[in-house]
Amino acid sequence: MIAFEFNGERLQPSSTEELGCLIDRFDRSPMFELWAKAPSGACLCMLRNRDAAFLFYLRQEGDSGFTSRSTYERLGTASFLLSNRQRDEFPLSWCIDVEQCYKAMAYFFENAGDKPEWITWYED
Repeated sequence: MIAFEFNGERLQPSSTEELGCLIDRFDRSPMFELWAKAPSGACLCMLRNRDAAFLFYLRQEGDSGFTSRSTYERLGTASFLLSNRQRDEFPLSWCIDVEQCYKAMAYFFENAGDKPEWITWYED
């Protein structure tokens, strides 16, 4: 079963419908850190600051992983608030549409931790 952490709060949806309700709840927060963790060790993280959002995908703990990339050039950085209250800056070129991030979270949930391949990824 895929477990989620929303700003440090552990959540365990049992169905796609329940995950959809949680995503509606998450969407009301303009800034957050969301993790999805599979029993296999794969993880998908979404960071959001209003319209700026991006993904990290890790195959297992300690993996350098992958980060999402925009399909068009975006200059500058955006500030993201992590669940430990730390603020980090990341390039806007990593950011993709917020809805694509939610869709990727649902795919990860429904496919036991598989990486959503329609996202443009960069292996870090």
